[in-house]
Amino acid sequence: MAIYSPADLAALLKVKESTVRKYSLLLEEVGYEFQRNAQGQRWYRDEDVIALQKFVTLKRNGDMTLKDCAEGVLAWSKGSDITEVRTVTYNADERYNSVITPAIQEEVQSLRELLEKQHETITGLQQELSAERERQEQKDQALFRAIEQLQETLDKEREQTENVLPEPDFTSPPETKTEEKRSFFSRFFNKKKS
Repeated sequence: MAIYSPADLAALLKVKESTVRKYSLLLEEVGYEFQRNAQGQRWYRDEDVIALQKFVTLKRNGDMTLKDCAEGVLAWSKGSDITEVRTVTYNADERYNSVITPAIQEEVQSLRELLEKQHETITGLQQELSAERERQEQKDQALFRAIEQLQETLDKEREQTENVLPEPDFTSPPETKTEEKRSFFSRFFNKKKS
């Protein structure tokens, strides 16, 4: 009969030594017994190696919890069929919900509430923005109407002004004054040329 150390067993199972210890503890919790030396350290026999290989195989299947795997190995070691052991399969939601702690659930709920508030705020801002755009379009339309009216008024005034003033006659030369200009001194002394 061979005896294996945790390091030997870890190499055989292709897992870490800490994983071997963890699986061994789980098996002991459900009633599986390992041999121990005088210092209380576990030593593994051939049947323990096979039991741990079964444990790893069940765990890799993914449909069982670690405790269910340990109970299955214990049942197998006592000669029972493993399928008799409670093999609960979880759907994705059940597996997810079984891992979530109440603190995480509260955090998730608060994040959902925060997201809802943000969604409401964004929706409100979008409505305000839409209303502001509509108001701006109305202002722009009013401004364009005012400009058109002003343009029409200017056009009418221009037409009226053109109708009131006589058209200049560019065919005859402009009239010139015949009076001579008086010099500065003559204006100063009020003298007139005779």
